[in-house]
Amino acid sequence: MMLSKKVIVVALVVAVVIFVAYNVGPMKNARVIESLVAKNIEARGGADNWAALDTLRLSGQMDIGQGMHVPYIMEQKRPGKMCIEFEFSGAAATQCVDGDSGWKRLPFRGSNVPEEMTEEELREMAVAADIDGLLFNAVERGYKIALLGEEQLGDRVAVKLQVTTRNGAIRWLYIDKQSGLDIKLEMQRIRAGKGRLVETYYYDWQETDGLLIPRRQETLTEGSNETHFLTVDGVDSNPQLEDSRFEKPAMTRGASS
Repeated sequence: MMLSKKVIVVALVVAVVIFVAYNVGPMKNARVIESLVAKNIEARGGADNWAALDTLRLSGQMDIGQGMHVPYIMEQKRPGKMCIEFEFSGAAATQCVDGDSGWKRLPFRGSNVPEEMTEEELREMAVAADIDGLLFNAVERGYKIALLGEEQLGDRVAVKLQVTTRNGAIRWLYIDKQSGLDIKLEMQRIRAGKGRLVETYYYDWQETDGLLIPRRQETLTEGSNETHFLTVDGVDSNPQLEDSRFEKPAMTRGASS
């Protein structure tokens, strides 16, 4: 049966509309984002390796300013649990989130008593506590990803993504267009009532147990000329970590502020 010219014209118009919709605007951006996220996950070790990771322990040196470097241990556990502990002036300082709440014990500030985190501290640390980073299973975790274009960072071309977490925290992540690895992360932190841009750069990606992890981070805060670094010298995948490790400890007799 011969198709009428009118039917053929309508079919061609529909095909053109679909082609344009798929290759221009939101649908094209969605495809670029999906491809970039997949490339990032594969570059960092692959979805299967990250899905098999329930706990993670990192250790190394942390720059706390004024030329002082201290050893630290960071431990993470699904879902959304993390503790960072470092030695300073002979005492252990600890900051933890357990998925719903957060606490800190900072003896160098004159208190050895565990205290609740502020709302801002909890929001910042809760994002970092996700063991998978920002992009793995982002949709399932309720994250929204927007494509903001490309930028030249040194000798690399980076694709800039805006990631909004389920609690409304916003991060800007720069992905190396060629390798798929993270180059830089930006965020806003409130200090003395004023928002300041914080930039963290990632270097020296190395593989351990099938996972690629940056062995050095360098952070610069707007308004400061001082760059702070963090190194990863030890990686332990799936260590035994009890939930109690992340919970706020009960007050003990003799504790003082």
